[in-house]
Amino acid sequence: MKTRLTLSFLTLLFLISTISCGSSKKPLENIDQIAENCPGEAVPTQVTVNCYKHRTGDSSTAFAVLESPNAEHEPIIFLHGGPGGRSVFDRHIWLTPRSKILNSHDLILVDQKGSGESEPSLDCWEVDQGLNENSISACKTRLSLEGIDFSSYQVKEIAEDIVQLRVSLGIKKWNLYGVSFGSRIALELLSIDDEAVNSVVLDSPLPSHVAAYDSLPSESERAINLTLNNCQKINECDLSLLSQEASDCPHTQSLMSECLNNLLTRLNKDPIMFSDSENTISVDDSTFAFELVNTLAHPNGKSTVTKAVMLALNGRMAEAMNSLLAVNVAGYSKGDELSEGAQFSSECLDELPKNNPLIEQYSTPLAEALSKREEVLQEICAIWIPGEIPMRKHSPQSYETEALILSGLLDPITPASWSLKTKEILPNSILVQRENWTHAPSLNDKCAKELVYKFFTGDRWNNEKPPC
Repeated sequence: MKTRLTLSFLTLLFLISTISCGSSKKPLENIDQIAENCPGEAVPTQVTVNCYKHRTGDSSTAFAVLESPNAEHEPIIFLHGGPGGRSVFDRHIWLTPRSKILNSHDLILVDQKGSGESEPSLDCWEVDQGLNENSISACKTRLSLEGIDFSSYQVKEIAEDIVQLRVSLGIKKWNLYGVSFGSRIALELLSIDDEAVNSVVLDSPLPSHVAAYDSLPSESERAINLTLNNCQKINECDLSLLSQEASDCPHTQSLMSECLNNLLTRLNKDPIMFSDSENTISVDDSTFAFELVNTLAHPNGKSTVTKAVMLALNGRMAEAMNSLLAVNVAGYSKGDELSEGAQFSSECLDELPKNNPLIEQYSTPLAEALSKREEVLQEICAIWIPGEIPMRKHSPQSYETEALILSGLLDPITPASWSLKTKEILPNSILVQRENWTHAPSLNDKCAKELVYKFFTGDRWNNEKPPC
């Protein structure tokens, strides 16, 4: 395995502490959980923040309650991405600056089963220095000796834990807010606990009836090509970066997407060695394509993707990779953001069985390079959960719950076409798609944040004319 797999497409074991700032009002009436210290650094805020663990047997679900000074509506539970992400440790994104959601709702942040501060943690510290057969096997052995049953960390079990949390808190109705993989959990909650759901926001949805890895190569290719060709169309590409020696792109009038495919064909045959501050990396077609996807998933990744492609076309691969990696490591909070074991368990059991890499032959070097992500996952799963995992299909189920769906046409992780499939099963939904949005716009884009706030407060609009 030449590259680290990032299936979250964005993504612990810290001691937990209690933070209480501002009002001493109890955030939820029937809360009787064990108060803990909130992880990480204290966040300056006037909002009351308390962290808890909901214990059931030998396991516990970590969650935080961010208390609104004027909670006029049912609470919102935020469902993070992943699989294997976290939200309790990263509570600062809701507090600095303070989210408008907190003007009228209590916000519950929960670390999904096996992730973040929840126990047991399936964090694989062994792979933090490199994803390979030895590190994966070492983590699996350690967790197996601890008695971990990997089959209990699937979407269904994650959702069931959240239902138990709701019941324990005495919440009769709440709102669901799922981002990326969190949208999958939200849809599962609609399936098993729909009477408790008032409304739902799905940002960058991942519906269960999509064979994600079969469709991602072509869909991710579409997002990358749109980025490159739009750059050319509106004359934002710095074509001066291309020299006459850029053999993969001999004419400045060539479509950038065509030039990229030429480059990937060459990298597939003859990888380039690239050295960063710590390692020497062999940059082949899949390595470069994966980094383009990971970078484009960031809110400010568009310009970096176009610049990196032009640098690489001009023979400046070290500069290209450095620019991509700089975006991919920037803006992350401290600590290990990803519970790899939770990720592997869900991806191997929930996602991989729905895919059949043999059903589609990819016609371009870019799509072919991106299809190798599934090959990496297959290699991981052969170690993590050995033996044959039978293929299965999910039949879509329809839900009448009012919903807001947000999607970006530049999203290479949860493509815009998946939001259309999601709307089909949510007839009472509002779908907002934007050409300039990439992955998880509600966490980064001002307008997307405003739409979420308005929707949760009951300020609805028709599909044709969103308020921003």
